[in-house]
Amino acid sequence: MKKKIAVLICGWSTYFIKDFIAGMSRAIKDNNIDLYIFNAYNYTEYSGFLNYTGFSIFSLIHYEDFDGVIILSDLIENIRILEKERQKILKAGIPAIAINKALNGLSCIRVDNYTGLYEMMEHLIKNHGITDFGFISGKETSVDIAERYKAYRTALTDNQIKIEINQTYSIKACDYHSAYNFFSEKVKSGEHIPQAIVCANDLIALAVEKVASENGIKIPEQLKVIGYDDCSFASCVNPGLSTVKNNIEQVGFEAVNRVLNGDSETHHFKIKSKPVFRESCGCTAQNEANKDKTLLNFLDEGQKKEEFDTHMELLSEIFMEAVDVFTLLTNIEAYIAKSHTFEGSDFCIFMKSDWTSVLINSAEKLPQNLSYGEQVQSICSIQGGIKYPREMISTRELIPSKMKTDESNIFLFIPIFNHSYVHGYFVCKNNLSMIENHYGYVWTRTMGTSIEHFRKKNMYKQMSNEYQRLSTRDALSGMLNRAGFERLVKPFYAQNKKNGLTTVIFFVDINKMKTINDNFGHLHGDLAVKTVSASVLEVVPKNWMCVRYGGDEFLVVGNSRNYNGEDYCQKIKERLAAKTAVMKLPYLLSASVGSYTVPANSELTLEQAVENADSSMYYQKQSFHKAN
Repeated sequence: MKKKIAVLICGWSTYFIKDFIAGMSRAIKDNNIDLYIFNAYNYTEYSGFLNYTGFSIFSLIHYEDFDGVIILSDLIENIRILEKERQKILKAGIPAIAINKALNGLSCIRVDNYTGLYEMMEHLIKNHGITDFGFISGKETSVDIAERYKAYRTALTDNQIKIEINQTYSIKACDYHSAYNFFSEKVKSGEHIPQAIVCANDLIALAVEKVASENGIKIPEQLKVIGYDDCSFASCVNPGLSTVKNNIEQVGFEAVNRVLNGDSETHHFKIKSKPVFRESCGCTAQNEANKDKTLLNFLDEGQKKEEFDTHMELLSEIFMEAVDVFTLLTNIEAYIAKSHTFEGSDFCIFMKSDWTSVLINSAEKLPQNLSYGEQVQSICSIQGGIKYPREMISTRELIPSKMKTDESNIFLFIPIFNHSYVHGYFVCKNNLSMIENHYGYVWTRTMGTSIEHFRKKNMYKQMSNEYQRLSTRDALSGMLNRAGFERLVKPFYAQNKKNGLTTVIFFVDINKMKTINDNFGHLHGDLAVKTVSASVLEVVPKNWMCVRYGGDEFLVVGNSRNYNGEDYCQKIKERLAAKTAVMKLPYLLSASVGSYTVPANSELTLEQAVENADSSMYYQKQSFHKAN
């Protein structure tokens, strides 16, 4: 039976994850094993809220359904999330390994961040005679960075070199832009620049090289720069970046093997790192046979990113332009079925079973909901490049049955959410492009934000429709008011003419309304209005326009499409008589009704036609008054 390993990651460290997965891939090849990688991203929203909603993807995992777990604990910085998953893993009683950060009760494999940097420091001191050092790192509390700094300090101490605290720099974050801004300001200030700057990672080192180049500081003659990670750019820059390489691929390979062959005892292992000497420390680059290939890959990535950005823009436009849920689902499916380079040839976009009702939810803000529910529905399913019908599956199944094959596969899961509301998830097979260059993060943020934009657009549309309904509706009678006459009835009349339809108009006036108000009060007057208007609305076709034209006057405008000469004048009177017969009113409630027909080719305005209907009604009213 095929074995399954769950892998929990946070996708920001793309270089580490890419190499780690490469090692795991090597381990599962031809071994009848599937990897299920659950990838999340934490990020800070514009409001300053630190969003961990993406880690809800871990709630899809039923650990008892897996044969082992690998958790990249050092990348998942939230202690509460780590503890929650640790307890669930231990309860399931399956083999598990944490990477780089030990979790109580779980085995741990760690990258040796110490040895490689210590050897690099020894090389700088003994081979290049450096005695003046600086160290730059971000404010992150990573175990990796702490070990690298420890190696830096220990090497200086072992060689009787004073540690200059004011040359240990703590910048905002371990990223390129933070480092670039920091070092630019330092150079501009005229402060002392050490002989060598050791950086917590390659991104910081590359930023230092860039600033040095812009300010005429020669590397390595005036400044030696050391990085860490040996990222793909390290060998491409000029001068090439001296750095330290962690054997991350071997860590991934060992993690899979030790999970599958693990015992009940917990073990801790380390995979050694090693220095890579290039021009930035004053050495001649070692084996750089792949440098040209790396440069070409870099150019390809630039082109790929442009295509990805365009893909995301078009996907956003679908949400912006869709007028209803049906159109939205149809257009998303049609577009992605045609253009899915980044999603891959085998993938599904799953949404929660109540997703369509959420799209028309008119709440200002959706409540927190981190559950995926019992079932999810695919809104787009592509297998082998072919679009399959939408289907509903149990959340516990995770993937549709047609995605499963006899070969070893890697399934990648990414959550789809906005703020603190989970909508669903994306899963693809044997396609890791979504975790390269943070494409997965951009994809899921775009989807989540676009869903919310569509929902808000629909909400505002509902509000606008309700406002228009209220602003054009007479509260007492339930009919249109005079504003509704202008906005709705006039266009209806014009459309009748355009469509070659005869317009039929009925004018209704309550008899002796003043007498009712004067003798029985305005509450009875209101009752009279409600009773007559209800009689009219119950008799005429539902798609005709009914207007409270004055205090006790009502107008009905229809057309010949559903009118076969019925005597609505009489029908309205009969319905009113039937209603008042059981009401036991202290007065006679009746109405006079007149009608007028306007041929499609008539040049009469609506107001003129209404006057004619009013005149017809007036003759009836005169007859009523003579008789009563």
